[in-house]
Parts: sequence; C-alpha cells; structure tokens
Amino acid sequence: MNTTPDSGHIGVKAPYRVAPDTYVIPELVPGPPGAYVTLNSMVITGAEPVIVDTGNELSRYEWMEAAFSIVDPADVRWIFLSHDDHDHIGNLPAVLDACPQATLVTNWFTVERTVRAMTLPLDRMRWVNPGEAFDAGDRTFVAARPPIFDSPTTRGLFDSKTGVYWAADSFASLL
Repeated sequence: MNTTPDSGHIGVKAPYRVAPDTYVIPELVPGPPGAYVTLNSMVITGAEPVIVDTGNELSRYEWMEAAFSIVDPADVRWIFLSHDDHDHIGNLPAVLDACPQATLVTNWFTVERTVRAMTLPLDRMRWVNPGEAFDAGDRTFVAARPPIFDSPTTRGLFDSKTGVYWAADSFASLL
C-alpha cells in the first residue's frame, strides 16, 4: 500500500492486512513543516474481535468507516488501549457506543489520567498490566512494555496466534 500523501490528501487510508485476521488502519496527519506523522491503529478479526487503539478524534468519521469495514461493531468483544495519548483514544467514546458487547482493556493509570477528558465505563473494563494476559477465544493476548515508550500508561500487545506485536509508538517516525 502506498502511504505517501497524494495531492495533499491527509487522513485515514484504506486498511491493509499485516497477518492472518490482522489489519492496520493507517492515518497520516501533518507534522512539522514538510513532514507527516503516522497515527495507526489495528483491528483483529479472530473469534473475539479486538480493536487496538481508536484513532484520532479529528478523523472520526473516516476512522469509524475504516474500522467497521473490517468488523461489524456488534461483533467486537475487546477494545485494547496501548496508552492514553489522544491519537490512540480519540474515538473511544464513539467506539464504546458502537460496540456494546466490547470490554475495554486498559490499566488503572489510564483511567486516572483520562477521568476529566471522558467518562469510562468501569463496568465494561478489564485492567491488564505489563506481563498480564487476556483470552480472546482463539488466541491469548499479552500486554508487554515496548522497548521504547513515552507514557507511563504504555503497553504493547502481543498476539500469541500470529506473533504480531503492537509496539504502540515505539518505532514512530516522521515521514
């Protein structure tokens, strides 16, 4: 997939498959002059579908359209937040509303840091710290601290079935 901006178009691009049942939702936003920043998220369509990070609020319509072109929101069972930066939780309230069967997987510190920005459904949450896991039917996901991180809430996500590791912003770079 070509992720180079065409004619100045910036925003959510078409999702693409990176492993069985695993799709990246790429997004480009303007960065420093002449550069772009990638704000990616992921959808895993296994037995119990998972959304990993919820994208940038400024691109809500496009992000929701891209995510739900991969999975029906009624089928989503898990929403995993890698950390609480706005480009990772921007669409969280809308995704929670659209996915009534989903459990939000995060940690207590994320709740503490976002309490003034949004109301989180404590009755639909599971707190998972680095080294802890949760079962999603046909696979186990392990929260693992990335090699480099900038937020105390950051946890990557390792998929035991595919070997895919979501490293949050660990390898982020300007384009």
